[in-house]
Amino acid sequence: MNAGPDDVLRADRALVTALAAGDRVAAAELIDADFSWIDAHGRTSREIGVPLLGDEAGLSPIVHRYEESASVVAERGKHFALRLWIKRPAGWRCLVYHEVAQDLPAPPHGPGRRDHDNPARSIPYVPGNDDERDALASWQRLEQAVIEHDAETWAAHVADEFLVLGPTRRHTKADRKAVLEEQKRKDTPSAPAPLVWAKLHGVKDAIIMRCQHQPFHGKAAQVSRLFIQRDGRWLMAVSFQTTEQDAPVKTL
Repeated sequence: MNAGPDDVLRADRALVTALAAGDRVAAAELIDADFSWIDAHGRTSREIGVPLLGDEAGLSPIVHRYEESASVVAERGKHFALRLWIKRPAGWRCLVYHEVAQDLPAPPHGPGRRDHDNPARSIPYVPGNDDERDALASWQRLEQAVIEHDAETWAAHVADEFLVLGPTRRHTKADRKAVLEEQKRKDTPSAPAPLVWAKLHGVKDAIIMRCQHQPFHGKAAQVSRLFIQRDGRWLMAVSFQTTEQDAPVKTL
């Protein structure tokens, strides 16, 4: 991870300011051609939306800059925003703007499962290159560790700065590891929700994953993840998960 994320912060601040002012022209200059906006209701668009956090006055975002990617997380109360940036020849561009609101109706829950092939052993996505293959293999081993309640193996596949945000949780690496240990103690079924589709964007030493998961019982969720390559290993650095409020409740 590179020190000195000032250039990312400047770009991020300019985007937030433009969005809050409704200046779509200025905002458009800072978003990538493959931009995705996921709002707090799980609606996805390639167009700029209205930010949940407004101009983010008084907030101190969490910024992690890597070689050619960066993550910015801002939060106020139960509202959160993730912005994933990639470095293009023309400068930093926002690839993903992803919101989570924890004051919306909780997603429906059914009985858990102890095991499931997707995504731990097979996924509906064919890697386009070696980096995608290796990053996805690391992610699948991580998910297998979740099924097995193997906290140590899980921890070996996530970065120290890891953060996961969803409708009912905000977990750091230590938080999530503690949950796995508690699930092991209680023998709680914990198979991850199956992957429906995925789109990956690779830059130097990083892969951004946009995807949809369908829980065994409940509504589909939009998910954004950042994987980074560090010391020869692919690690998950951040995961934002938003329930599609308008989706039907399904049971698989």
